[in-house]
Amino acid sequence: MNRAQHQMMKIVQKISVFVGLTLEQAQSLIQVFKVQQYETGDTVYEVGESGDEMLVLIRGRLSVLSATGRQLGEVSPGQATGEMGLFTGHKRSATIVAIDDCIGLTVNRTMLFSVIEQDPVMKGTILENVVSLMSARLAEANTRLDQLSQSAAAAPEPEP
Repeated sequence: MNRAQHQMMKIVQKISVFVGLTLEQAQSLIQVFKVQQYETGDTVYEVGESGDEMLVLIRGRLSVLSATGRQLGEVSPGQATGEMGLFTGHKRSATIVAIDDCIGLTVNRTMLFSVIEQDPVMKGTILENVVSLMSARLAEANTRLDQLSQSAAAAPEPEP
């Protein structure tokens, strides 16, 4: 193993979806990742398209946009996007656009599962991490929805 591979394994271990993996498990994962580069303004994923690939951002920032183009959030280095489609097969729920020049690691469902099916402990760790991430996102969305509902209820009625 060379120095660059060792650094890549260390990076993979810090990514929320892969936290808790051993160096050996991270090494088996990096074998199926592809390095992708995006220039500022490039669309990474489009809302509504099929999603069987996940991107882990290594450098740069990505904007998360609703179907109407409203910014919902940002993806920073070390964060993943597309994992919902990767694990569930659901269509993309947002459009992802590069804010800066970006570098990321991508993996598709077939390649990821070819690795994790060989190691039930790795599969369990990754799936626990994904459930935790999805739960946190759902809780955040529920909080935002509640705040919007309260704001709407408190708004004065428009005059006729």
